[in-house]
Amino acid sequence: MTTGRRQRRDAVANKERILTAAQDVFRTHGLAVDMRAVAAAAGVGVGTLYRHFPTREDLLRAITGDDFADLADAGLPDQGSALDALREFFGRTLLLLIANKAAIDLLAGGAPSDADLERCLDHLRAVGSAAVERSASDHTLAPDVTADDIAYQLLGLIRIAQLRPDPGTVMHQVGLALRGLAG
Repeated sequence: MTTGRRQRRDAVANKERILTAAQDVFRTHGLAVDMRAVAAAAGVGVGTLYRHFPTREDLLRAITGDDFADLADAGLPDQGSALDALREFFGRTLLLLIANKAAIDLLAGGAPSDADLERCLDHLRAVGSAAVERSASDHTLAPDVTADDIAYQLLGLIRIAQLRPDPGTVMHQVGLALRGLAG
């Protein structure tokens, strides 16, 4: 936390150690991790951790921001049918998330009123809209499939990935979900 003046070198080093340790601990163990465990993994006291990140949410935002930005940039592939493009998008997204248990926990457990989840849903609806538009010409999705349906299917798959973070299981579930969307 800076107040307009330059931080001491040791404070900057502590912050970097905290971020590195938090990324490792939260990615591996998810949101259940205690802040004392993060401080211990970083080799700093809890007070030092809270000086840099006053709340748990501040720390989580700092370590998941890039991952969520990458997800927000991911779109439907340009090539292939709507169904094939969704298979690639779902698979790529879920395999990326499996590597970050904290991100999965945040997405699977976020309240619908949470602003980050709403932004995520808006992005997923845009991807879903692109798939529905593509399907208008290739007819690979059922005619009653909507952008919301696609967004909620991926959120459901994220919950499955939270429960069973095995790539084989997740990709099997992607196949089942897509068969339900197929025309």
